[in-house]
Amino acid sequence: MDAALRHIDDGHGLWRYADLIEVRCPRCAHPGLVRAPYEDGRRDIRFACAGCGLHAASENRCGTSVAQHDWFGPVRVQGRRPCGYCGHQWLSVSRIYERMPAPAPPRLAARCPICARDSQVDTTVHRHRGNEPRDPHLGLPLRLIEPTRHGVAWAYNAQHLHELRRYVAATQRERTRQAGNGSMISRLPAWMKLARHRTTMLKALDRLGARLLQDDAAESPPMGAERGRAARRSR
Repeated sequence: MDAALRHIDDGHGLWRYADLIEVRCPRCAHPGLVRAPYEDGRRDIRFACAGCGLHAASENRCGTSVAQHDWFGPVRVQGRRPCGYCGHQWLSVSRIYERMPAPAPPRLAARCPICARDSQVDTTVHRHRGNEPRDPHLGLPLRLIEPTRHGVAWAYNAQHLHELRRYVAATQRERTRQAGNGSMISRLPAWMKLARHRTTMLKALDRLGARLLQDDAAESPPMGAERGRAARRSR
């Protein structure tokens, strides 16, 4: 009998893999990398497309007033206030847009359920990450996406892909006492954890791995070398 493949969930979250994320440019669909090294309690996030030259960043520079927060994903426009006619609390508005509207509406109308009159509600705009496979820093579409008949498999990078494959292939799965219920593994959708989907999942993950290897050969040496370092760290 073959020895059981063992995987231990040590409780690390998805953010462990967020330093280097494989994405596609939202302008030209060229493959690229979001670099987001975590140092001194902050991330300096950068994306530069080698295809069309698009640059994006998210940063707060200490000691200066410089702040830049680019976001290419969906946004939520929301707000609340008491009714301006009968005082009913609260009138709320919330709308999701696929991308930042230009201009973002400074206020939206909300109808009171008590007096049936409309009041204008001041709004604020927030990033909406939702469940779509996007980079969490800039909202760029992920490149490592593979549909299956059960759902969509995706990964941030080679290290994340390697960990997913280790978990899916394991026939003996354990969790440390400190892991809790917030780990990357515990948050995986239920269909990924089912033994009957193991073969489908492994094939999907292998296709993603093959795609990375092909791109390493096709891309320029600096980007290929950086992906190679990420893959080596996963071993």
